[in-house]
Amino acid sequence: MVDITVHLDEELYDKASRVARLDSVSVQQLVEDAVKRHLDYVETVEDFSKMAPLSLADYELVRDADESDVDFDARRALFR
Repeated sequence: MVDITVHLDEELYDKASRVARLDSVSVQQLVEDAVKRHLDYVETVEDFSKMAPLSLADYELVRDADESDVDFDARRALFR
């Protein structure tokens, strides 16, 4: 583990302190969890950027049994 010092302005610390109390954790744990969540988010977004783009060319729009011609055409137009 590496120890670091984080400086929070008073208003931010007060908010963090209230949330930490509600979650029954320390402010330190709250900050660590927020950093972990953000890093997980960044990693997920990076994974998405490596994926092939979604293509609807290989899919056929299925019509609902009770869907009118007008409604089906309007829904199909969303994917053109």
